[in-house]
Amino acid sequence: MIYKKTPFMHLLLFILIVIVMSAACQLPVQQQTESSDEPDLEATIMALQTQMIEASKRTEVPGSEENLAPTEPSEIKQPDPSSIALYQGFFALKDGSFQAYDLNGNSLGVSFSAGASSWYGENEINAFSDEIFYAEFSNNTGVFRVNGMGTQKLDFIVAQDPVYIAISPDRQKIAWSTSSWGEGNLKTEIFYANLDGSDQQLIDIIAASEQVDLNLNFFPVRWTDDGRLIYATGMTGIGGYMLFWGYNGMYIFNPLNNSIRTLVDDQERLGICLSSISDDLTKIAIVCGGEGNVRVRSLDTGNETIYPIIEDQVLAGAARFSPSGEWLAYVVQRADPMQELGKIVVVPVDGSQPPQVVATVEDGSFVVEGWSSEDHILVTQSYMSFGEISVLKINRDGSEVIQVAEGKFMDFIP
Repeated sequence: MIYKKTPFMHLLLFILIVIVMSAACQLPVQQQTESSDEPDLEATIMALQTQMIEASKRTEVPGSEENLAPTEPSEIKQPDPSSIALYQGFFALKDGSFQAYDLNGNSLGVSFSAGASSWYGENEINAFSDEIFYAEFSNNTGVFRVNGMGTQKLDFIVAQDPVYIAISPDRQKIAWSTSSWGEGNLKTEIFYANLDGSDQQLIDIIAASEQVDLNLNFFPVRWTDDGRLIYATGMTGIGGYMLFWGYNGMYIFNPLNNSIRTLVDDQERLGICLSSISDDLTKIAIVCGGEGNVRVRSLDTGNETIYPIIEDQVLAGAARFSPSGEWLAYVVQRADPMQELGKIVVVPVDGSQPPQVVATVEDGSFVVEGWSSEDHILVTQSYMSFGEISVLKINRDGSEVIQVAEGKFMDFIP
């Protein structure tokens, strides 16, 4: 350790020098003996050195390196888990292009040309930092990959009707579903393959003859980090004033042994009421049916937590679980196109607190796109009368509502 010199230390040093010089002058004329009453020189010097060291410890400069005590682990400020972002940013569709932003709305300087469609659903697009995969139903129906090299069609996926996709997180596999009409009913199939089209395999099929009173499509929902595929069924051929979309049944496929496990059986006939599944695959959110209450079901026990209906709740949808699975965000709408009103609602999944409205839009609607952290959600806000669409970032408690992009949210950037 390096000690800082102080006025007190300078005084002690001067005294020591005087004593040493005095002793040196006396040595020739008077020899010291062990029995002498005079102070021992060596002991005196050692004592003064000790005093100097002790004094230096008491008079170190505040804030110096020598004065910094080791920090106890408990004193190190840990980041708030609720504020940890799960993604780099997101893509929004604006003016015919996919534009990348960070979670605060700053441009990431990345933009890709979109296809012919002006609207992509959550089962039709997967984004990464350097490329986007999208499916569209047009004169050139199919699945496309766009990046810095341009746009490439994945020719091994052949479809005449809408096609839906999910890309694995490591970009090694793609799942897709197709449909075709025959015998008066719909036939739907779901496949997966390596991203180059090799090793194609059929996962599941619903033949036209099996479609009795519901016409169901398959939808790849997402791949899990451990390589399994969550997929669902959803109704088609329905119309009306549709603000939300949802599933009828849900399954999980394991390519390691080609097994399929039922999470929600199609025979339950949830229609479009099955909104989402938690990240840990233990809970589902149901947004309609029954008495019209939003509810969460435990897939382990079958028990449901039912949330009270709030004011202006005619329709509900777009329910999304927080990363921990402890919170649920969803939308309620008045369902009147002439005087529409939308609300973002957040509630603890266990129902320990009543639903809280964290944002409201008049003459418009919301879609909860997902949680960017345990404390923030991103939503798309649309106005009915003048068609303005934007992406908002909202705190879980509603204390912050800010616009982070113009256009419609497409997907998070992992």
